[in-house]
Amino acid sequence: MGLKAVYINYCIYLGLSSIIIGLGLSTIIPTALALLITALLILIVFGILMFYSKTYGAKGFVKKMADAQMPRTIKVSNSFTTLLVWKNN
Repeated sequence: MGLKAVYINYCIYLGLSSIIIGLGLSTIIPTALALLITALLILIVFGILMFYSKTYGAKGFVKKMADAQMPRTIKVSNSFTTLLVWKNN
């Protein structure tokens, strides 16, 4: 279907969790409505995973998540004027 490597695991885990959510909803709301919500959840999850699979490739999603966790700036707690190189003696 076009899913690559890591996305198959995500599809299985998120699909099963959608089914469990649907089973939980069926105790609260009518079963037909819970089935409709569950089917929509599974389709949305599959669509999102297909998008990531085609956009980022097999390992691209993991790399994208790692890039998102990198710091944007580096904070310097020591001012440069206290270094010996910068002093005018």
